[in-house]
Amino acid sequence: MNIRKPVSLVALGVAIVVQSACSHQKVARPADTNPVVFKDVSDSVGLVTQANWKYGGPAVADLNNDGHYDFLLSNHNSTPVQLFMGKPDNRFKEVKNVFAKVDLHGISAGDYDADGDNDILLSLGGGNGLKPQPQRLLRNDNGQYTDVTEEAGISKLGARGRSVRWVDLDNDGDLDFMQVNAAKMVNESAPRNIIFENIGNGNFRYVKSPGFEEVEAERVLITDYDNDNVMDVIAFTSYDKTSIWQGNGDFTFTNTTDAVFPQGHDGYPGAITIAQADIDNDGDLDYYFARGKLYYTIANNSISFDKEKQTLDLRDVGSKSHDGLTLYADSDLVLNDFYHFPKAKLLEFMPVFIGANKQQITTPHADHTVTQAQAKGFPTEITETGWYLGYLGDNKWRLEWMLTDDLAWDVRASFTGVSGYEASWQPQNLAVPDVLLRNDNGVLTDISQRIPEKLNSNNWGVTTGDFNNDGNADFFVYRFGELKRRVADVMLLNNGDGHFTSSVAHNATTEVGLKSHGDSGVAFDFDLDGKIDILSGDDDNGKWHLYKNITDNTDNNHLLLKVGYSQNGVDPYGAKVWITTHNRTQYKLIGSSNANHSQSLLNIAHFGLGQDDMISDITVRWRDGTTQTLKNKQANQLLTLGKSL
Repeated sequence: MNIRKPVSLVALGVAIVVQSACSHQKVARPADTNPVVFKDVSDSVGLVTQANWKYGGPAVADLNNDGHYDFLLSNHNSTPVQLFMGKPDNRFKEVKNVFAKVDLHGISAGDYDADGDNDILLSLGGGNGLKPQPQRLLRNDNGQYTDVTEEAGISKLGARGRSVRWVDLDNDGDLDFMQVNAAKMVNESAPRNIIFENIGNGNFRYVKSPGFEEVEAERVLITDYDNDNVMDVIAFTSYDKTSIWQGNGDFTFTNTTDAVFPQGHDGYPGAITIAQADIDNDGDLDYYFARGKLYYTIANNSISFDKEKQTLDLRDVGSKSHDGLTLYADSDLVLNDFYHFPKAKLLEFMPVFIGANKQQITTPHADHTVTQAQAKGFPTEITETGWYLGYLGDNKWRLEWMLTDDLAWDVRASFTGVSGYEASWQPQNLAVPDVLLRNDNGVLTDISQRIPEKLNSNNWGVTTGDFNNDGNADFFVYRFGELKRRVADVMLLNNGDGHFTSSVAHNATTEVGLKSHGDSGVAFDFDLDGKIDILSGDDDNGKWHLYKNITDNTDNNHLLLKVGYSQNGVDPYGAKVWITTHNRTQYKLIGSSNANHSQSLLNIAHFGLGQDDMISDITVRWRDGTTQTLKNKQANQLLTLGKSL
């Protein structure tokens, strides 16, 4: 059976001007003459990690509330939970044995028991629906983490966990949480998505939430798009439409998608990560959707071909199928890397058969040269699972692959020495255009047409921060890259007049040219020097990287504001911050500035101030309605509003 499915072309990056934000502003200002530049300081600060799989970025939070950010890292199912604690000398120390190795997806930190430190939620996979798992709750007792899942009353409802979120859904001052899961299997009776109410004394109870419980999503962004001080949710997934759910303050939500999204919207399917920031400093949150295709979708007749380097990489489905293509090579072919994700232990390896007589060779995971003489001819009959390669003469080769059953999640093959190829099917285009939505008083305006076509690629992540301290929110977009080659991620600098300038010359993609892929990350100021840094994870056996911002922008000022607990003891999640200087008012929602599977708590808020050296007003409003204000403060310092517990 020949299954045909719809090469991903990746823009390697030139300077781009993006006309975005305010539609009435037409003339772009010159970009900052000092480019934003980073240095990979991972090893020097103690963030030493191995090459592993990732799962949608880290969770960054100050777990012990000592004023230094800590990192919770998900390597999917390849290692135990990794926790790196930040130290006063801006180095990190790994805490071992936080939790055993599991099928880990999302992570989140929040102080559910109001004892002054942040506890951890873990979202576990459910074995493709065969073994539904409850989330795990790790109580933080002065740096010792105890699994209190059963004790807290949340062990009886499980699913195919994908994302967890701390959020106060009834505005009573304590943190509730939601578990967002993968699609239910036919044997699952639990809700698709599960909400637990914090009832005090360290306990939770399941609360029904009609509508939201069955939302088709694997990720959610906690936000307040309508500025009513009740948290809302943007629900999204890589394979379906995005929806917006207005919080009602009683564990229920109203689907406001059609009222909030632009008229005629298509639901913006394919969103993988969403970032929120006030890009036009008008007091509401705007949204950048990084969109693309994940591994299961990529495994569908995808090809990356580099004619100059004469390399060809292929991925296809691992289900029952028979497909092929013609290769051209002036001389020998080098088989570089043949690989598959097995669904069944029966397929321990996928054999490679050479020539008309189907000589079997060891499945190549390193360079294996096949000459034209060795591969002469092509089999007249193909009946077994495997790869088949034969030389047909006149520099023409034939490659076919056969799977006799649904045996793998995907199959992969790589070649060197290829001068061209022909296929009877259309290679899949992996690019999905990103989306930029401007918030106009609670209604979103689509300004995606101002994102340049050269940024149209398979983008898996986006994070946000003011990277050059000019007072405007920027974006950093993670690109998947080619099938077996990492490409540079893209910095979008906000010029403040409705335009963005793009750059790949930022040095914040260490693994360019390697076999890993862009995944996601979080932007924050890890060393409290007033410059926004980035923690990134490279997927497909890449590493974690901490990029220190070393930009020479001494002319621009900044403010760091640590938001503590309210006078009533309410934690910082959902707090709102406004700062006013001579030239602008800026606004931030405390919590996670972006969302994939994990959730960060960025309560050491960073503001770039441009040339302004005084802040006339700093106001924080906690979700319990209490406020605190500072007046007439100098720039370039760390201030604190709120108390410690």
